[in-house]
Amino acid sequence: MSACHIRISLIVLLSFILIACGLPSAVVEEGPSPVPSPPTATSPRPTRVPKSTVEPSPTSRPRRRRTRTPTPAPVTPTPTEVEILQLADWPAISRPQWPRPANDNGLCIHFIPYQYHTEEHLDVHIARMVSMRMKWALVIYADEIQLEMAARKFRDAGITVVWRKMLYPGERYFDWGRDVELLQSLGLPPYMQIYNEPSIEILWEEPRIRRHRFMRNLLQAARDVYNAGGYVGLQFVEEQWLREALYEIRLHGGEPIFGRMFFVPHPYGLNHPPSYQEDLNAVLGFLYFADAFQQELGFVPPMIAGEGGWKYGASDDNRFPRIDDVLHRDYHYEVFNWFRSGILSNGEPLPDYLFAFCPWLLASKMDDSAWFDSFAGDHVLTIEAVRNMPPFIRRFSWD
Repeated sequence: MSACHIRISLIVLLSFILIACGLPSAVVEEGPSPVPSPPTATSPRPTRVPKSTVEPSPTSRPRRRRTRTPTPAPVTPTPTEVEILQLADWPAISRPQWPRPANDNGLCIHFIPYQYHTEEHLDVHIARMVSMRMKWALVIYADEIQLEMAARKFRDAGITVVWRKMLYPGERYFDWGRDVELLQSLGLPPYMQIYNEPSIEILWEEPRIRRHRFMRNLLQAARDVYNAGGYVGLQFVEEQWLREALYEIRLHGGEPIFGRMFFVPHPYGLNHPPSYQEDLNAVLGFLYFADAFQQELGFVPPMIAGEGGWKYGASDDNRFPRIDDVLHRDYHYEVFNWFRSGILSNGEPLPDYLFAFCPWLLASKMDDSAWFDSFAGDHVLTIEAVRNMPPFIRRFSWD
């Protein structure tokens, strides 16, 4: 081959090499930007079904990156992947339709902290409630026998009860329907609290909190209480757990339950005054949960505070004095006075959805917060203050 031909061949080969090297950069510069991976979720919620989406609060909404190309839609469960609850056809209940005691005044207390009762003890403790003109109670029960014995006593005293079956959050209970029917046969409204403070690990029968297992049990309990014609009482002390429970109910087609559901907050005040509302550790803490319901459902269901108030001797916040006998009396009296005056301690109107407030605790030998029978003595100042409240009937906006 001549030198001229060799030179020409080298020039052609070099041209091909230069073109090949330049192509990748041209594609990157002129083509669209690559699609980023979807954002990582900030909460443990599962993927949501579009037809039952619950809009999260602004503080819990994950941030999305801005891209010039749309982010692919998340994969949603198909109907075969989600078990839909089989529910009876019950009508929703408006607030004025919810059953309440005659001459309702909203006064309430958490009954004794035991699931077994005797007729004698029931008579003594219920008489104490009647002496303070209390119309509501939160009562724990162990089984059908205990439920029937206590239910007859409270019915005869004119006291409406929220019933709490003693269960660990990991336990299933298959007789909700029987218990609801028993209460109905006695002419009593079946207010049924299902589970208690599931986010507190010490209350579980095993050390690790298995949230998925609890949610499965919650769905079964809510379905059974609802189908029997009972009122489904949710109880949480953490707002995120409440939001996830509402999402799970909706995901499984349980929206009708919301129309016959109530909530049991536990607004403990620590040693904060009644007007304190900086955080959840307040008797006004139920307002945080009301906001969550409003955001998730568009309304707030009835609330009956099943525990709360001030534990004797509390000194958690050094900005405020310790809860002594005088503060224990003054603070609890002020909360009960909400239902007489119609005004909360922060100056806002008493909301219609707050039916009753049940402080901890009526009677127990082992708890110095118990109003009666405590090893620290009876809280006489508090008891007498409540007994001496002028009789009244709580008024709602529809009255």
